[in-house]
Amino acid sequence: MLGDSKLFEKKYQRRVITVLRNHSPLSEEGMTDDDILRIHGIRTYSQTLEWKGPLVYRIGEGGEIDTSLNVFGTVLNAQTLEHAGPVSLPGIRRIMLIENKANYESVPYREDTLYVYCHVFFSPKELRFLGGLRKAADGGTEYLHWGDMDLGGIRIFFYNQRKLFPELKPYRMDRDAYENAIAAGAGIPLAKEKRERLERMEAGSLNGLKSCILEKGLEIEQESLLPQSV
Repeated sequence: MLGDSKLFEKKYQRRVITVLRNHSPLSEEGMTDDDILRIHGIRTYSQTLEWKGPLVYRIGEGGEIDTSLNVFGTVLNAQTLEHAGPVSLPGIRRIMLIENKANYESVPYREDTLYVYCHVFFSPKELRFLGGLRKAADGGTEYLHWGDMDLGGIRIFFYNQRKLFPELKPYRMDRDAYENAIAAGAGIPLAKEKRERLERMEAGSLNGLKSCILEKGLEIEQESLLPQSV
């Protein structure tokens, strides 16, 4: 114990982040300081996992908990997340990761879709829990990711595809979605440093989006897109 609850933040946090950012295999380019701490299990009590949809989970050897009635969302805190695991996904045909909180909150509910609030990079506890979804899901389940149309959104998509769902596909992150957002007046100027990083990035299935961002010099945050039935 450090004694002073603020001692880590005042004296050690910056040095710890620097070491983890430069030497840990878990750290990736584009992660914020909070991301670095989160994925290494630091500040675990602030970790939560949120979803909307009929997911059945179990805590330890206890009974099963069905969240199908929580149409406005279910939240697991850090301790629960550590001991819980998915059991089944009754009626679920699609699992959608949503990066922006406002869009996650307001997206119209569908009984066949599990909506998971993605925030930024998932922590190890979240990855462990969410990794169990593939075992609980039916073979024909579709995996989607809806995120910002910017450098960070592209990175988070590929992180989730690599760490969680190899079948993950982008949702509303293509050329049409980008151009519609620009036509509606959305867009934030692309900083020079981010442009250079984006030019070096291998964007794979999001190469069309990457090209749009570089051509227009504008990034699109997800909250600029009005939620619709998904």
